[in-house]
Amino acid sequence: MGTFAKNTDDTELALCAAFPTDLTMLLHAAAGRMTDDLDLAAVEMGLNDVRDWLVLAALDDGRQRTQLELSRVVCVDKTTLISVLDRLEKHELIVRSVDPSDRRVRIPQITSTGRKVYAKFAVARDVAEARALNGVDQAERALLLDLLARIADRQAAALPAS
Repeated sequence: MGTFAKNTDDTELALCAAFPTDLTMLLHAAAGRMTDDLDLAAVEMGLNDVRDWLVLAALDDGRQRTQLELSRVVCVDKTTLISVLDRLEKHELIVRSVDPSDRRVRIPQITSTGRKVYAKFAVARDVAEARALNGVDQAERALLLDLLARIADRQAAALPAS
């Protein structure tokens, strides 16, 4: 899934030097770096890739979401999400129930086994984030998270209702 798999740090530095003011390129490179690290962690724990963990993380918050709503939360198209959910369900990390108001709609929920995998992966995520943010002080980290949250919230607000 990672965009920059097998890139060396020199290649990433060259990309950032070539596009120092291009937000799209920088966000893409940063996301690729995190995805590569987290894909490796996912495979080491028996997951397919970071998308498995993103789904577990979204389900762990306790909110009931339809599969369509979940696809929007984790930024994965609904066709891809179905294969992720099938895989997670096969490994008993999630279950899907029928929405009582619409029998065609499924509501995925995390299982206790899924919560354990989620918690274990959260440790790997924290290590990857610490590595990515090495040399960035706490105030800058807080600002980065705030800015990214505002961008993400604005994008989420622009999504159509259904």
